[in-house]
Amino acid sequence: MTTDAIEQRVRIAASPQTVWSFWTDAQRLCEWWGCSAEVQPRPGGLFRLETSPGGPVMRGEYIELVPHSRLVFSFGWEHNAPGEPVAPGSTKVEVTLTPVGDETDVHVVHLGLPSEQVQAHTEGWQLFVGRRLVDAAERSVNR
Repeated sequence: MTTDAIEQRVRIAASPQTVWSFWTDAQRLCEWWGCSAEVQPRPGGLFRLETSPGGPVMRGEYIELVPHSRLVFSFGWEHNAPGEPVAPGSTKVEVTLTPVGDETDVHVVHLGLPSEQVQAHTEGWQLFVGRRLVDAAERSVNR
């Protein structure tokens, strides 16, 4: 059974252009989400992230990119086989960036998770987007 969606919303003291780069640039992704990344930010392009050395690997592909305002990518864990919960590309993440003055409202929606995976992924998005992305993007502006 799947859930409709889990959501995470944060406000970041950085422009949408800056925040966008933290979703589409491999080096910047590693500043908040993982230790190595391969990204091809175009529809059908690879989105692969090793979360820690020898740790879980998120793999999907970019589905939609509207520069500085919206991106959608498929999401799954590389070690999970097709048909297993959260296999690569089996769920979808939508990220919307909305300018609010000098800040950016970031709205993340993760669709298609099996109900038994909702709690762990909710906690993951709270940590990574709610704390680590905010910190990394705001640090980049204040350098």
